[in-house]
Amino acid sequence: MDGDEKIKILVVDDRPENLTALSETLDDPDCEVITALSGEQALKEVLRAEFAVILLDVQMPGLDGFETASLIRKRRKSRSIPIIFVTAINKEDQYVYKGYTLGAVDYLFKPFDIDILRSKVAVFVELFRKNRQIKAQARLIQESERRERARQVAEVQRRGERRYQNLADLVPQLVWIVTRDLRFEYVNQRTLSYFQLDGERIAGLILEEVVHHEDLDGKKGAWREALLAGAELSVEVRLRRGRDGGFRWHLVHIQPEHDARGRVRAWLGVATDIDDQRRVAEALAAEKERLSVTLRSIGDGVITTDTAGRVVLLNRAAEQLTGWTQEEAAGRPLAEVFVVREVPYVREAVNMDGAAATGGGPDHQAVLIGRDRREWAVATGIAPIRDANGQVQGTAVVFRDVTDAQRLEEERQKASKLESVGLLAGAIAHDFNNILTAIMGNISLAKLYTSAGEQVFDRLEEAERAALWAKDLTQQLLTFSKGGAPVKRPIEIGSVVRDSAEFASRGSNILCEVSVNAHIIVEADEGQIRQVVHNLVLNAQQAMPEGGRVWVSIDEVRRVACDGYGLAPGRYAEVVCRDEGVGITKENQARIFDPYFTTKLKGSGLGLATSYSIVRKHNGIITVESEPGQGAAFRILLPASDMRLPSLVDPVGRVRRGHGRILIMDDESFIRDVLGRLFTHFGYEVGYAKDGAEALAAYKHAIEEGRPYHVVIMDLVIPGGMGGREAVRKLLEFDPKARAIVSSGYSNDPIMANYRHYGFCEAVSKPYRNEELRTIVQKVLAP
Repeated sequence: MDGDEKIKILVVDDRPENLTALSETLDDPDCEVITALSGEQALKEVLRAEFAVILLDVQMPGLDGFETASLIRKRRKSRSIPIIFVTAINKEDQYVYKGYTLGAVDYLFKPFDIDILRSKVAVFVELFRKNRQIKAQARLIQESERRERARQVAEVQRRGERRYQNLADLVPQLVWIVTRDLRFEYVNQRTLSYFQLDGERIAGLILEEVVHHEDLDGKKGAWREALLAGAELSVEVRLRRGRDGGFRWHLVHIQPEHDARGRVRAWLGVATDIDDQRRVAEALAAEKERLSVTLRSIGDGVITTDTAGRVVLLNRAAEQLTGWTQEEAAGRPLAEVFVVREVPYVREAVNMDGAAATGGGPDHQAVLIGRDRREWAVATGIAPIRDANGQVQGTAVVFRDVTDAQRLEEERQKASKLESVGLLAGAIAHDFNNILTAIMGNISLAKLYTSAGEQVFDRLEEAERAALWAKDLTQQLLTFSKGGAPVKRPIEIGSVVRDSAEFASRGSNILCEVSVNAHIIVEADEGQIRQVVHNLVLNAQQAMPEGGRVWVSIDEVRRVACDGYGLAPGRYAEVVCRDEGVGITKENQARIFDPYFTTKLKGSGLGLATSYSIVRKHNGIITVESEPGQGAAFRILLPASDMRLPSLVDPVGRVRRGHGRILIMDDESFIRDVLGRLFTHFGYEVGYAKDGAEALAAYKHAIEEGRPYHVVIMDLVIPGGMGGREAVRKLLEFDPKARAIVSSGYSNDPIMANYRHYGFCEAVSKPYRNEELRTIVQKVLAP
């Protein structure tokens, strides 16, 4: 190579304007700047010429800078060419680390100081020039040997070596040459300073003595393989600083130096201190991991974006609610992942880029539409992410699932509405049912004086049926009242639902198909459950005025966790009533369980409200799913029971006569009168009392006369006097074997549901039919 030939510098960048700018910056009369627009072109240039240094852009299409550097390093002729990476994008530590791993001597970030660039390039140009001079001098030495000028050539060599060492002393890396057995032969001044040794003491030191034993044990295999193969090696190890000092991480690059026969004569090594970079990278990684663990463990959903509004991070809660995973959502617009409706502020903020988000706490209610189209009620807030200088770096969206809380609040509001109706019902129920009791009792008496088939008997039957309808209406209102409870007994829900559904559809223009898929016992008020099923079938019938089909199914389901309806985990009986009617709109679905709400001209608005109240008082839930024109499906869940059905007993049937003494306690004289006449007709002796005090006195007096009462029928509520609750307590104190039946026109009183707890043998709700009361008395009097 001609010593006057210009030194070549290779500049690689895919942007022509960058090549032009770098060429002008590095313009020097003694240098020639060769440009390449791609990694592929750069490789061709490296094959054609020898370069003092390569300025290599990292981010390029096709072969990027790292791939190009790797290929250059693989070629023996070009592997020692200094490479300086230049980039404007990949500034993270891992990229810098990767560049040094590939053998880069430096890593510059755009924009950079031109003087620094020129200085760095000048060092390698000068190093190349000196190296070329050394080679030229070597040729002179060979020529001098032939011309007996060995002394002059030797002087040139010594001068070249000194210059080489001087140049090596200028670089910030540790530079050394070790023999084949890894003993130090040459080190630069930086190495002497780091190891805190002088030239004589360094000569006997072995390279492996200054490497941390943990790194040596872990890397020893690679060291040995490189030594045996005569290959170069790049590895991160900790080097001891001084004989008794600490250790610092270095990126060590070692390559062999061969003799004329191709055998390894020595090893050339360069160690770059990366301890600070590693500590920063480890700290960043630890902080990132802590942040990641924190974000993934909290219950609120968190989504962060960059300044372009594209998703950067989703935590676990956000993945569950949106249906997107971190990998799927990364890089997508926030509005595509976080889809909301109903709240303009949130929707507008989501559609903005990261720099435009104004912020706000998680107090805005919205509806989040998941990837699977499921909807979640969320409380959300959006705020900008700012750096230490206050510059917006992105957006943070924090949102919380409040679906269950919202559902509970809706349930509470429904219950509150129903309770307001119950207050009105409770106020009139007692008096109204007392009147109905007298009416039904007198009808029963009148029927005793006529026979079936007679016109009067038929009229009385119709009158009794009308009174029962009035009773049902009152009972529907009472189901809304607070504090009351159904009179529960173990029932087989499947048979009750089947009988009720078939009865309700009998004679109509609908076909009701009942499927009992599981035989489940529940504790329930059978009459109320029949009323619920009747209401649902009737509702389906009204939704299909031209006729159609209704499907009713009974299954057993298990719930493993609490939900927004407040149901505890466990076994449940599931009753589903589905029709093919006109369906229910979303707006009406939120109101169909409200009292008096109806969309039908002839509807009372009490059927579904009653059903809702009954189911809730049985610790269950009732829900609806519907789309307009696609029918409706009502779903009921009732807690399953492990209790057994009571043994069947022979019904009283048509027993006409009885015996025994009955004490009737009621504040209404017409009720005492009608009951007295009924029981007298059936052969009983009857006594009367208008309140608890009279009943206790009469009971004691009867015992004293030796003619005790066998059963006492007590009205629960006596205005202005002692009612059944206190009276039965005092009665049992006097006679623990006394038998009492509680009766009330307000059947939702807690005592009516738990009558045995208060000392009663049975309970009967007003108004009652003659046969119902007579059966209960027969049961109590049975031995």
